[in-house]
Amino acid sequence: MFGMTKKQFLKKSKNCLNDTGIQLILTREILNKEDNGEISADETYRELDKIRKNMESIFFRFEGRKPPSKCKPMQIEILKTLIILQDALVARSEYLILSKKGLTQEARAEKLKSLQMLESFREKFKNLSHKIDLYLR
Repeated sequence: MFGMTKKQFLKKSKNCLNDTGIQLILTREILNKEDNGEISADETYRELDKIRKNMESIFFRFEGRKPPSKCKPMQIEILKTLIILQDALVARSEYLILSKKGLTQEARAEKLKSLQMLESFREKFKNLSHKIDLYLR
């Protein structure tokens, strides 16, 4: 059986990024609600865990793709970007756990780390989306 064509890979990549974009929007919504005191830390933790599990699913589905050899670097770039979002979600969850334990200094450091990772993710995500859109034209 033959592998995917470049165009097929790009379409699958676009779908992966679209699915990830939805998870990012949900993450931002949850974090904003938590920062504004609209939901509890426990609820935030549960919701972030759901998103983290969704991201794992997206990651493993995309990792299993067999792109043409010339597209392999892009697949790796996308996977690395997805890992950044997963790490940001874990860091934010760690922040919630540390806050609950009363370790404010460590919690603050984890929150800052998660925000930096989210910013890094958004930049890389935007660049990847733009690159894939250009290739699909």
